[in-house]
Amino acid sequence: MNVSITTSPDKMEAYIKITDRLPEEVVELEKIMEAIRNAKIVHGIDYDALKFLCSSPVDNSPVLFAHGDLPKDGEDGRIVFEITESTTSKTTSGNRVDFREFPVQKRIIVKSGQKIASILPPTEGVPGKNVYGEPMPAKRGNEAKAVLGKNVAVSEDGSSIIATTEGILRVDLEKGTIEVSEYLEIEGDIDYNTGNVEFPGVILVKGDVKPGFIVRAKSDIEVNGIVEAATVISLEGNVRISGVKGKDKGLIKAKKNVHVKYAEAVTIEAENLYFETNLLNCTVRVTNSIIGNRGRSAIMGGECVAAIKIEADEIGSNFGINTYLEVGINPYIREEIKLLRAQIEIDKTSIQKLISIVKQYKELKEKGAEIPPEREEQFSKTTKTLINLRNQLETNLAKLNELEERVQKMRFDSQIIARKMLYQGVEVVIYNSRYYAEIPLQKVVLKYDGEKIVAGGYAG
Repeated sequence: MNVSITTSPDKMEAYIKITDRLPEEVVELEKIMEAIRNAKIVHGIDYDALKFLCSSPVDNSPVLFAHGDLPKDGEDGRIVFEITESTTSKTTSGNRVDFREFPVQKRIIVKSGQKIASILPPTEGVPGKNVYGEPMPAKRGNEAKAVLGKNVAVSEDGSSIIATTEGILRVDLEKGTIEVSEYLEIEGDIDYNTGNVEFPGVILVKGDVKPGFIVRAKSDIEVNGIVEAATVISLEGNVRISGVKGKDKGLIKAKKNVHVKYAEAVTIEAENLYFETNLLNCTVRVTNSIIGNRGRSAIMGGECVAAIKIEADEIGSNFGINTYLEVGINPYIREEIKLLRAQIEIDKTSIQKLISIVKQYKELKEKGAEIPPEREEQFSKTTKTLINLRNQLETNLAKLNELEERVQKMRFDSQIIARKMLYQGVEVVIYNSRYYAEIPLQKVVLKYDGEKIVAGGYAG
């Protein structure tokens, strides 16, 4: 009886074959093991298979009796998001989301420096062994692949992806790109489907803003449709809107300029307001000017206050709509002056009361009267309050004087221009002078001459 040992080309399987066995010859385990030892097979031996072969020998047919252990390659690195989807402008952290399950359709707002995702490194893998006991190396997993777009970066230790600016997180699953965009585009209307929208960058609304809803952005806002009795606020930029129908409930506010085609019954606050056709029954307060396009711009009704200039083709109406215009003072400076004056009067009254209390204390001390400790403490607090109030009064008087000087300089630069017509019934205030149009005036410029408002011709 002959016993032969063979292995697979990759040395991961070993086979035993019995040949030339006599009819009554017994297959002994020791003889088989001797052949295995001589073949130097030491790993993954299946002793049960060898015992079965001895009890039920098979001639001239190779029998598998040893298996190697295949290596286990390391796992690939992964990008694991540390934020959850959000239907509002706020984000939460701590819940890990697999890259493939990233909620693409949701608005996820991140802050500058915020951790977006963890970069999990690949593992080394577990080596295997062939039937000779030789190691079979395992492959290390592949590095996590992510294409970093704008406004994102890898942390110094390489373990995280962080936002470098505030904005909306965008992930392209097909390209594997991650970026933070400072631009938010709303395809339709701002309504119950979107909810209120707040964003730290630029917002473009392709539809309308429905009544009662709020759009707030740090930068510019553009609305292609109509703003209906809603609120639109740009904290640091401009607002551009096709049209506004405020129904006496809307607010449009911008740190810089507001551009509208037309506006009805809405409050507008900005540095400058530029409009194309009509301002109808609006309340407008700007720190610079209100300017209508040449051709067919009109201000009808409402109240418009500007620091420098109000200009339109027509101001007022043949129908006698009450229209109030005021220039020559920044409306916010006016409010600040009003508050300062009120505070100054309050402080003066309080100071007089405190002076009376301190005077009483001094008189008691001069008479040698015994003053209880609690009264001493009360007088001490009163004296400190008096000193603080006097300092506050001095500061407020200086601030009031500064603001009034600014107003004095502004009054001669301000003007109201009706390129075509200023109708009867329009009320105008420049600085502290008032003018009421009793008859229509064509192509007129209204200015302050130091004593009163005067009307001059417009030649533009």
